[in-house]
Amino acid sequence: MKHLLTLTLLFSGFFTFSQSLDEGIRLYKNQQLDQASKALKVIKSSDPAYAEARFYLGRVAFDKEEYDDARDYFKEATKADGTKADYYTWLGNAIGTVAQDAGKLRQASLAPKIKNAYLKAVELEPKSLDAQWGLVEFYTQAPGFMGGSWEKAEVAAKAIMEIDPLEGHNALATVYLRKEEPELAEKEYIAAAEIDPGRLGSLGVFYQNQQWYDKAFATFEKAFEKYPETMSLLYQVGRTSALSGTRPELGIQSLERYMKKTNVKEASPSHAAAKMRLAMIYEKQGDKEKAKTLYQASLADDPDMELAKKGLKRVR
Repeated sequence: MKHLLTLTLLFSGFFTFSQSLDEGIRLYKNQQLDQASKALKVIKSSDPAYAEARFYLGRVAFDKEEYDDARDYFKEATKADGTKADYYTWLGNAIGTVAQDAGKLRQASLAPKIKNAYLKAVELEPKSLDAQWGLVEFYTQAPGFMGGSWEKAEVAAKAIMEIDPLEGHNALATVYLRKEEPELAEKEYIAAAEIDPGRLGSLGVFYQNQQWYDKAFATFEKAFEKYPETMSLLYQVGRTSALSGTRPELGIQSLERYMKKTNVKEASPSHAAAKMRLAMIYEKQGDKEKAKTLYQASLADDPDMELAKKGLKRVR
C-alpha cells in the first residue's frame, strides 16, 4: 500500500508538470507571452519537462526581443537535453541575433558559438531545414576570419536542395546574391519559379533590385496572367515603372487599378505606397504639380512614408 501511495504521488507530480508545460505552450502559441512565461517557470530543473519548458521560455523571450535571455534559456535547454536539434537551432538564432548589435571583438567571440550550435543541430537532424538555413545565413554573413565561407554556404544550400528542391534553389540564390554573382542567382530564382509559379513574384523583385527592368516587367505580367486575383502583382508592375522611368502609361494604369481593386484598410502594399509610386512616375515625366499632389496624398494617408517626404522636397 505504501509503494502504491508513493507511485501515486510520483505520477501525480509528473502530470502536474506536464499540464503546466502544455498550458505554457498553448499560451505561447496564442501569443500570451507573459502568461506563458509564468506557467513555464513553475517547472523546476528536477522535473521531466524542464528542458522543453526552458526551450519555450527561450521562444517567449525571443518573441519579446529579449535576446540575451533567450540565449540563456536555449542554452539551459541544450544542457538539460542535448538530443533535440530545435534547441540548438534556436540557440544559434539567439546568439546570432545578439551578435548583430555587438562590437567586432564580441562578434568574433560569438561567431564560433553560432556556427557550432547550427552544426550540432545538423548533426542531430541532418534534414532540419531551419538548421541548414542557419548555416547558410552564418557562412554567407560572417567574415572569413570569423568562419564565413562561400564554399561551405553552398554545401549547406545543396543539403537543403536534397531535402526540399524549392527551398534549395532559394538557398543557392541567397548564396549567389551575397557573393555578388547575380547571373547565377537568376538561374536559381528561375528554377524555383518553374517548380512553383507562385515564386514568379520573387523573381520579378529580384529583377527590380538588379535594375533589369525589362525582365521585371515581363515577369510580373506573366505572373499576373497566371494569378489575376493577386493584386499586389499590379502594384509591382507600377513600382517597376516608377523605378525605371519607363512604360509610364502601363505603370499609371496598373497602380490606379490596384487602388480601385483593393480595400484601402487591407491593401498590402498600402494605398499610400501606391500613391507615392504614382507620384514618382509623374515626377519622372516632368509633371511636378501632379507629382506634388500625389506625394501629399500619400503622406496624408501615411505621415511616415519616407520616400514620399523625399519626393515632395524634390518637386516643391
